[in-house]
Amino acid sequence: MRSACLRSCAFRRLSTARPSTRSISTSLAPTYPGKPLARTLLPQDTNQTFTLPSGRTLGYASYGSPSGPAIFFFHGFPSSRLEYPELHPVAQKLGVRIIAIDRPGMGLSSFQPNRKILDWPSDVDQLARHLKFSQYRVVGSSGGGPYAVACAKVLPRSKLLSVGVLAGLGPWEFGTKGMRIGGRALFNFLSWSPAANRWLWDWYAKCVIKIEGLEERLRREMRWLNERDRKIMAREDTVSAIAECFRESFRQGGQGNAHEAWLCTKSWGFDLKNVEFEGVKLWYGSEDRNTPPRMGWQMAERLPRAVMKEYQGDSHFTIVENHSEEILRELMESG
Repeated sequence: MRSACLRSCAFRRLSTARPSTRSISTSLAPTYPGKPLARTLLPQDTNQTFTLPSGRTLGYASYGSPSGPAIFFFHGFPSSRLEYPELHPVAQKLGVRIIAIDRPGMGLSSFQPNRKILDWPSDVDQLARHLKFSQYRVVGSSGGGPYAVACAKVLPRSKLLSVGVLAGLGPWEFGTKGMRIGGRALFNFLSWSPAANRWLWDWYAKCVIKIEGLEERLRREMRWLNERDRKIMAREDTVSAIAECFRESFRQGGQGNAHEAWLCTKSWGFDLKNVEFEGVKLWYGSEDRNTPPRMGWQMAERLPRAVMKEYQGDSHFTIVENHSEEILRELMESG
């Protein structure tokens, strides 16, 4: 348990006021050691599929309470529906059902040629209908952030109860300031050429993801992390989970992630100021160098009555570890 300082504020459309700052103490309980789970997570929970009317397949995983209200979770990039299995006990405790969906060309979801970010809300709504949810909430993590905002743009408030962006990637026009130099270089390279972009991800799928010893390679690549992040990311269960998630992301090769990268470096297809959904919630860590909090503040300034929270001292890798229960509770407060 530790104390955390955060900044939180609500923005109104066209407001130019600087967000207020306040400090609070937060009790954190990211894991529940020694407490038996009400329901054990089974392989059939994490390997489910649904056939869309178009004939494409959506792969998804279910975490938490099978009978609870629905939260659709949009994974990062490159990633898959297996991104956060540690949310299972938290969702059980809160009595909610998290449905994590593979985006097209990743995991169990069919590739969708020429797809756009604004195509995603329709897939989510079709799956919600299949699962018999007339109302639901969505949250996008990291590279999944744009898809959560797209849902806020497209889906009606009668169905969509709340929208969350968890350390989400901002629009390309916001730039890459605040990201690690390697991330900035990568994204600028990916924006340069579709052919180069596809080559990179095909190579990554063939030469990195499918080799044996991926876990050891991941450990070596964690050397650039700070000490706190290394402690979390170097745990055996964490490394194994990341490796499994990456392998699943590239199950079909590099095509899906290549298209995803291309979308991340182009316009989302809509202006944030034209989103009418009020009260989008955003959570970022002050030390995040993958998706710096600057991205969250800029989005919050443009989205109507958005609520932005910045956790002091947290990074891209610690925010879920330290605040998952609080974040899910806040997402459930709306609607």
